[in-house]
Parts: sequence; structure tokens; C-alpha cells
Amino acid sequence: MPSVIVLLTDFGHLDPYVGQMKGALLSHAPQVQLIDLAHEIMPHCIEQAQFMLQNSRRYFPENSIFLTVVDPGVGTSRPMLMAQDKKQFFLAPDNGLLSFLHTKLTTWWQLPAPSSNCSHTFHGRDLLAPVAAQLALGIPPDALGTLIKGTSIVRHNLEPAIITPEHITCRVMHVDRFGNCLLNLPIQNLSSIYWKLSTGHNIRLVHNYAQLGPGEIGLLAGSQQVMELAMYQKHCSRFLGLTPGQSLCLSATLGY
Repeated sequence: MPSVIVLLTDFGHLDPYVGQMKGALLSHAPQVQLIDLAHEIMPHCIEQAQFMLQNSRRYFPENSIFLTVVDPGVGTSRPMLMAQDKKQFFLAPDNGLLSFLHTKLTTWWQLPAPSSNCSHTFHGRDLLAPVAAQLALGIPPDALGTLIKGTSIVRHNLEPAIITPEHITCRVMHVDRFGNCLLNLPIQNLSSIYWKLSTGHNIRLVHNYAQLGPGEIGLLAGSQQVMELAMYQKHCSRFLGLTPGQSLCLSATLGY
């Protein structure tokens, strides 16, 4: 199966950065298939990018190459990494973004230092894109980087939610364009249908958005393998004043 290159960045779409990186990829591998996973990661938010990548990789085939650029340390001496895990490849700065790849079957390489004609502020275009294209063309990874031990990379594991029958302490990991707040709370059977948010708002456990009444806030199992806070046809994040990274506390109640 031909390789696909999956792009995940914090570049947004106001600037030419995504387009330039795609141009660099196609210049080296004109036949490669490019897939945009997301480009609206909050600027410099490594944790959000890691969350997106970890929850998305299962939907892509073997030989997929994930080119992930959220790089607040661009231009510094931090290394650039390549990893292979479950027959998929991952390219990213060594800043914790690939921390979820921690199995004994993961193989790691460090890429060569940038050349003199590489931009100090755009390693995604000038360093990672050519490597991704060469992988897609079938160049062996050992020819592109130096094998290293996984114990040497930077680790920044996602903070887990704290769950008891009466209380849940969690964080908002992502807010989608519908205003749903995706939490670091894996899908599970909870002890109560009714909860109260630390802000004082009442929450009800539901199966889908349409079960919610006007102005009602729901907690439900979303499509991204985590629980989410949502409202029916209303922007829950704006209503509650929540943004990615914020902590929440939910307390079980008997009803409202």
C-alpha cells in the first residue's frame, strides 16, 4: 500500500506555512498522498497535539507517515525525531510530543542536524518534510537517521483524570468547532447520571447531543475515545468559559 503523509501542526491557515510545507513534500515526492489531520492546534500547545495524534492514529493504515510540527523550540539544539510503531512512522521535534509511543516495539531515530541552508525558524518545511518524502519513496529509515534508545527522548505524558465514585478531576484537552469540550477522561461507566461542575453548573450524563434540552449541559462518550462536555446546538465552551488546558472538578449529585 502506498504511503500517506498525515500533517498535524499549529500553523493555522492565515499564513503560507502549511502550503509551503506541502510544496516541499510534493517537490520531493510528487505522487504522495497528503492528508490534513489538523492545523488549528493552539500555538505551542504540545499536549493538545499529542492528544490529537494519539487518538487519531488508529484510523490510518499501515505505512502512514505522521508529520507533526508543534515546535516552540525551533532553531535551538533540541533534536528532531523519527519513530516507527505498529508499522506507522512519526516525525516530530524531541519535545514530548511523541511521548505516547512508549512500547518496547517502538524504534527511534535521531535525524541529522539542520544544514546551513535550512531556515532557523521552519524545520518542519526544510528538515522534516524532505525526510517524510524520502520515507514515502521507500528510503530505509536507517539511511535517514541514527538509531537511539527510547529512554533518551523527552517525555511529557498526558496527565490522567482522577476518578472516584463521587468526584472527577479532569482537564479540557480540546475544544472542537461545535464548542464541545473534550476531556482527558476516557470513556467509561460513571457512578451517577447527575453531576455538578465546580463552576456550579449542573451536568447530566447522556448518550447523544439531541437528548439535551435548551441550555442543558451534557457529559457524553464522544467519538474521540474520551468523555466530553456538550450542549445541543450551542457552544458549550463559550457558555462555560472553558479553553484547552483548564482543570475541572465534577461532583456526583442525586439530581437537579
